[in-house]
Amino acid sequence: MSYKILIADDKGNSFAYLQDILRDDKDRFIITQSVRKDIYKAALKNQPNIILVCFDSLARNGIESIMSLKQDKSTHDIPVILITNYTPRTNFDRVFEYGVVDFIKTPYSKDELLMRFEAAESRREFQHEIYIEHELLRELSIVAKKTATGVIIITNERKIEWVNEGFERMYGYSLLEFSEKFGEFIFNAEKNTNLSVAMQKCKEGAESYAYESKWETKTGKEMWVQTTLSPVYNEQNIIIKYIGIESDITELKEVEERLEAKNESLLTLTEHLESTNLLLEEQRQEIEQQKEFISEQKKKSDELLLNILPFETAEQLKKKGFAKSKQYKLVSILFTDFKDFSRLTGVMDSQELIKELNHYIQKFDEIIENHYIEKIKTIGDAFMCAGGLPLRNKSNPIDITLAALEIQKFMKDYAKEKRNKNETPWELRLGIHTGEVIAGVIGKKKFAYDIWGDAVNRASRMEQSGEVGRVNVSGDTYEYIKDYFVCEHRGKIEVKNNIELDMYFVNRLRPEYSKDEDGVLPNMDFIRILAKY
Repeated sequence: MSYKILIADDKGNSFAYLQDILRDDKDRFIITQSVRKDIYKAALKNQPNIILVCFDSLARNGIESIMSLKQDKSTHDIPVILITNYTPRTNFDRVFEYGVVDFIKTPYSKDELLMRFEAAESRREFQHEIYIEHELLRELSIVAKKTATGVIIITNERKIEWVNEGFERMYGYSLLEFSEKFGEFIFNAEKNTNLSVAMQKCKEGAESYAYESKWETKTGKEMWVQTTLSPVYNEQNIIIKYIGIESDITELKEVEERLEAKNESLLTLTEHLESTNLLLEEQRQEIEQQKEFISEQKKKSDELLLNILPFETAEQLKKKGFAKSKQYKLVSILFTDFKDFSRLTGVMDSQELIKELNHYIQKFDEIIENHYIEKIKTIGDAFMCAGGLPLRNKSNPIDITLAALEIQKFMKDYAKEKRNKNETPWELRLGIHTGEVIAGVIGKKKFAYDIWGDAVNRASRMEQSGEVGRVNVSGDTYEYIKDYFVCEHRGKIEVKNNIELDMYFVNRLRPEYSKDEDGVLPNMDFIRILAKY
C-alpha cells in the first residue's frame, strides 16, 4: 500500500531533499508538491496521508490553507507537520493554533522523518475526537441554550445535527423522535417547499430567509411556526451549515385569520406583526452580540492562559478543566540568583530596583526562548527555567548550557556598559542540574505551572555553590555535555545536609563547535550535531 505525502514548498529545495532521502522507497511513498496558496486544493484532490509544510511557505496564504484543511470534514484529520530550522519558540505556539500538529528540524534523517509520520498517525484519532468536541462547543455558543425560541442546526448534507431545548419543548419531540418521524418529509423539496426555497435563497447570497409553515406537535396539536434560516460560511465563503431560529406563531395566525374578515382591524394586525418582527430582529441582534462578546472573551482568556502556562497544558485545561501532572526522565533545570540583592534593596530606590530587575529578567526570557526552554517562575530576584518539557527532547542539557553561557555573556557585556556610566553592575550566580522531575499545574483560581523532584533541589544547590560570572553544572549534566564544551572539574563540593556533589565550571563551547571567540555561539557543524538529538 502506497503512502501519500503532500509537501508545501514554494522554493522547491525541501521537495528535492525529501525525494532524495526517500529515493530507495519510491514505490512505497508518493510525493506531491504544492505551493502555499494551493495546500487546501491539493489536499482535496490528492487526499494525502500526511502534509509537510516548509516554514518559508507559512505566509498568509499558507496559514489560510492550513486553517481551511481543519474546517473541511474531508481533510481535517490529515496531520500537518512543519519543516523548520532554528526559530524562536513563540513562532511554534502560533502555528500549533493554526492546525500544525508537530515540527521537524532540518536537516533531518529518513528514520527521524518516519518516526514523525508514525507519531502523527497515532495522534490522528485523538485529534479527531478533539475536533468533534471543538465543533460542538462552537455551535452551542451561537445561541443561548435556554432561549425560548427553537434553534435547529442543519448540515450542508441536509441532516439535522442539533436542536436546543426550546425546539424540543415547542414540538414535544426529542431530536431522535423528530428525525424518525419527519426526516423524509422535512428535506423533500416537493413536500416541504418552504425549506427548499429558503436554502436556495441562502445559496444565492441572502443573509437570512424567513418563512411560515404548519406543523403537528407530539400531542396532535396544530401549530404555526415562523422559521428564519441563516447560512454559516467557512473561510472559503462556502456554506457549511444552516441555522434555523423558530418561533411558535400559532396565536398570531389565529388572530390573523379572525381579523381577515374585519377590514377595520387590518391596520392593528399589521402593526402587531411588525412589532413582533421587530422583537425577533432584536433577539437575533442580541444573539449576534452575545456571539461576538463570547468570542472576544475567549480570545482574551486564551492569550492570558498562554502567558502563564505551556501551550500543551493550557489546551488540556480548556478542554478538560484540568491538566494531569507528568513525569519526565530527562529535564535540565537552571537557577540564577543575583549577588547581594538584599543589600541592593536597601540602597536603591524601589522603582529603579524593579526597573533594573525587569531589564535582566526580560533578557533572560528572550535568551531561553531561542533555545526551546520553558520558563517556570521567578521568586524575588531568583529565576528558574527548564529544558525538556512540556515537549520532551534529548538535547535539553546542551540547550540549557548554551543558554547559560549566553546569559553570563549578557551579564558581562551589560556590566561593561554600566561601568562606563560609573554605575555599579549586578553580578549573577548560575547553576544547572539534569535529572527526573514531575511537572504539572497547581492551584484552583490562579494557575501555576511548576516542577518538583530532587533534581530541582540539586539545581538550586548548583546555583548556591557557584561563582558569579560562571556556569556551574552538576556531574550528571557534565556527562551529557562533556563532548561539546570546555569544562573545568571543581571536585566534590559540600552542599546542604553535608552532601558532597561533583561540580564543573563550563567555560565555553569547544573551538571546533564555536563561531565566536568567546565560545558562546554554536557554528553550523554543531547545529547539525544538535539536530540529531
